[in-house]
Amino acid sequence: MSRYSLKPLPEHSDIFEVAIGWDPGLDTYFVQVFGTPDASSEPDVRLWRGTSFQEIETVRELLAIAGDFAEISGELSGRLTSDRRSFPHDPTWPITRIFAELVGHRARRE
Repeated sequence: MSRYSLKPLPEHSDIFEVAIGWDPGLDTYFVQVFGTPDASSEPDVRLWRGTSFQEIETVRELLAIAGDFAEISGELSGRLTSDRRSFPHDPTWPITRIFAELVGHRARRE
């Protein structure tokens, strides 16, 4: 799994962090947007996409979502593509099969 913390856009002063990355277990990219916490709580999750199997399949789709909230560096696309190649989804992992059964997906053999 990879995870990158991005700087929120200036017009989103209510956002604390935008995190994106690759999740090989779910075979998806993900994006999380956290609101600025107050003194007594954790950051508020404003958006969390990539929580289901193959929900975000391309870097382009991921960056389109994240780009609404954060600054995107030019090198990030290549790094995310490399992460997926370096850590591919493996349907033979026992946890992958268990998860696929729980959420109603068949673990595909690649």
